[in-house]
This record gives sequence, C-alpha cells and structure tokens, in this order.
Amino acid sequence: MGHGVRHDPFGQSLGALDVESLTVAMAIAPGVYSRNRFFDLFKTTEVRRARTRAAVVRGIVQHLALLHREGGDVAVSVGLDRHDGRVGFRYRVPALCFERKTDLTELETSCVLYLAERAGLPGLAPSSSEKEGLHGALRRLSGREATRLMR
Repeated sequence: MGHGVRHDPFGQSLGALDVESLTVAMAIAPGVYSRNRFFDLFKTTEVRRARTRAAVVRGIVQHLALLHREGGDVAVSVGLDRHDGRVGFRYRVPALCFERKTDLTELETSCVLYLAERAGLPGLAPSSSEKEGLHGALRRLSGREATRLMR
C-alpha cells in the first residue's frame, strides 16, 4: 500500500484508524483482518495495538470458559470496577492457580461479555446498550458487515 489512505478488507478508507472498533472486529471475528492478507495494514501501530487488545479480550473469555468447564461459578469469579470510562476487570481460575486483573475500556468489556455469552458462559451477557455499542463500533469500520460479524 502506498502513502496516505489505507483500506479495510471491504475497500473502505481507514484514514484515522479507530483502534477500539478494530479491536472489537478482531476479537469477534479474528479471521476478517488476517495479517497474511493485509500485511501492510499490520505495519501500523494502531493495528498492532488492536490485535494485541483483541487477543487480551479473547484470552479472558478462554480463561472463563476453562473455569466454567471446571465447574466454577463464572459470574461470581468475575469482578468489574467501572471508573472514568475504564473497567478494572478481574477474575480467578483456581484450576490454574491464576488470578488476573486488567484494565479494559467499556467497549472491550462489552466485547468480553458478548463473547462470554456466545460461548454459553452463564451469568455473563452484555446489556442491550452494550450490544448496540458493539454494533456501532463495527459499523464504524463497515456498516454492511456489522450484523454478519455479530451473529
């Protein structure tokens, strides 16, 4: 790709990348923004950050799924401390002797809750306004793909 305008997989301009929207897309549908298909795009700091944050989101859901498989009460094991647009997200996985605390954005937290619900984890689900926030984030990248990604 040349200088200036970058494009998403659907041909839309990504002039000033929305890292949070890209994070949501990469967490919900990791294959859509494949590094092999869009190698030049992954050279940007914004995309590398989004990819890292998406991996954090997916990793949290994987740990919570392990906790559920081990018979743990996922909803009780998760703590959310919301303050100033950030969320202190914490959880424990006793089978791994593991406790994790991380700061997420409100949108990343919504994404964790959405993916947890999609994975069938009881007690974790985004509110309707959080789902709308996720849809809005995906629409900022590509309106026609938002509904398809969040099936």
